[in-house]
Amino acid sequence: MERKPTNEQTQALYRICYRLTNVIEPRWICKSIELVRLDERTGNLYVLAGEDLEFEIKPSGDYKPSEDER
Repeated sequence: MERKPTNEQTQALYRICYRLTNVIEPRWICKSIELVRLDERTGNLYVLAGEDLEFEIKPSGDYKPSEDER
């Protein structure tokens, strides 16, 4: 059975995409979203943006940027 993102993950993904494609964060100005992938083993949603941003969205909707962007 195919796993789907939770409602909370979908909302978090929207917030991340909005921030990446609008001028809100000075260092994130108009970053392209390269990949969005759901890990069916863990249920985590992964987002790769630009050349240097990575996000991991937990099923609860909590997310964090990669270590370099904290």
